[in-house]
Amino acid sequence: MPVYKGTNEVTSGNLRKGSTEIQNGYKANNSFFVNETTLTIAFVDNTSANVNLSSAASVSFTGTPGDTWSSFTRNVTRANGTVRLTGAAGAESGDTQNILSIVESGSGTSQRDLTFSGTLPTVTQTITVTVTDTVVNLLARSLSVGPGENQGTNSYSSVFTISWSGDGTPTLSGSSNYGAGILRGVGQGRIGQVPFSGQPPQVQGNPPNFGQLSNGSSVYNDVNQTGGTYPKTNTYTISMPETLTYQADSVSANYTQTGP
Repeated sequence: MPVYKGTNEVTSGNLRKGSTEIQNGYKANNSFFVNETTLTIAFVDNTSANVNLSSAASVSFTGTPGDTWSSFTRNVTRANGTVRLTGAAGAESGDTQNILSIVESGSGTSQRDLTFSGTLPTVTQTITVTVTDTVVNLLARSLSVGPGENQGTNSYSSVFTISWSGDGTPTLSGSSNYGAGILRGVGQGRIGQVPFSGQPPQVQGNPPNFGQLSNGSSVYNDVNQTGGTYPKTNTYTISMPETLTYQADSVSANYTQTGP
């Protein structure tokens, strides 16, 4: 209910007795004036070089002291796969009435959420929140496919070695511009055959026991049919997933059978 002095409405913070501001006015037990206050939450972005805060803009709420305001969330996300995000936090400064609550949520390696909630103070005030994160720097991998060996019309068109560093199970995929063939493991013992169907999508997933090669390398033959149209081009890609220690990565190489 608005309060007037003459025809002028008495707005928040302007009701006084002499030089003293009146916070609440009563007639008997009934309130006829409540002085509104403003809470401002200011942010300081102190996240790491490879981490982003969704917004560092200040947020303000105005209303009756003690009332709750609409909660909101700030996201802390990694900018790339060179780091693994393990946590986020907001450190408060200026919360003299202990009215602000900050709750961290989320899991995984890419994002954490900070949710802010609370009540309005008895006097206007600003709370500063410094946002930080914790990360683990992930190691880069060393991946290779090669060397390739052109063998003309021989059915073993491309002999190549794949190698990788770090933990995790590699995935080998391939494509070609010719008909059916098979991708066959050799070298450390034949580890099975995988259908190589000729047109993308091609080999998907791990050849049998591929992840059991402890030294991080294996030799493969691409076995394809002779004859038909030349050149016959094979594209091979080895991919490694992100782990708790290593970055995700992939590398591709082309091998060609020139024909007669």
